[in-house]
Amino acid sequence: MTKLKNQITRVLILNAYFSSFEEKYLIKDNLDEKNEPVINAGETKYNTEYFIMLVVTKGTLRLIVGNTKLEVKANEYLSIKPCMNIYVEESRCLFYAIITRSNLMTDIFEHTTLVKLNKMHAFSFSHIHFNQEQADELLHYYQIIKKEHLRENYLMKEMVLRAYVAAFLAKLCSFTKPENYIPHIKSSRQYTFFIQFLEKLSKEHKKERAVQYYANALKITPKYLSSVVQLFTKMSASQVIDQYVVYAIKQSLYSNEQNIKSISQEFHFPSQSFFGRYFKRITGMSPNEYIKRNNRKSLNFIDNNKENN
Repeated sequence: MTKLKNQITRVLILNAYFSSFEEKYLIKDNLDEKNEPVINAGETKYNTEYFIMLVVTKGTLRLIVGNTKLEVKANEYLSIKPCMNIYVEESRCLFYAIITRSNLMTDIFEHTTLVKLNKMHAFSFSHIHFNQEQADELLHYYQIIKKEHLRENYLMKEMVLRAYVAAFLAKLCSFTKPENYIPHIKSSRQYTFFIQFLEKLSKEHKKERAVQYYANALKITPKYLSSVVQLFTKMSASQVIDQYVVYAIKQSLYSNEQNIKSISQEFHFPSQSFFGRYFKRITGMSPNEYIKRNNRKSLNFIDNNKENN
């Protein structure tokens, strides 16, 4: 069991079906359970770079995303973007989930016409409800994805999985209308500061990584900003900044449109070596190692297929 697999399984439920392809496309469900099985409360987990798509088919899944308490009921869909804390409370439900690296989801959006769903911003989630017929169709597409996951690895498996995930999203998009969205609005003073911090971070992360800078921009003290960020993320402000910066760097490394030196300059690092040390400190791998594993032009499943044969 890899560290990543342990992290993802704890995000949702331990006693359930789980499958991973190259740690890029992960699926999970407890649909084989009877009635509405109990889901025990788990630890708070921080989603660093995954786009989580979850559908409840029966019962109610209770969880906290960021600082928002949610109840996802039968025939409701929840998508969770990266850089969000997730805490699952004790619940009773049947569910299934498709969990995909955010850069791969960006690829899917770029090569389809799913404009309505092309909102890959971090620090956000969407809660949507469907009627029974629509929910049944989404489940049908999930079962196709699951069946493909169960097949032994073959040369074009990733391409096929990507196509099936795109089909699932296309079907979901065709069902979704503004009235389907379930609103969740917060109005506290602390939450307002938190959102302002995230908005500023999303715009300035390429050149500013200091807590002091963001505190000054919000006209509050660094100590108060840190307490606000801790409240909503269970992490320090500097950790959230680093996580978001690395999330953005991964998007650039994956696209392969620039070399590492150019990306280092784009993010205003003093040198390429400093950039490399910063990235490795947070991710555990160098930028070159990340490219080899995740770059758009390097398909891991081809190399693994050769090794397996």
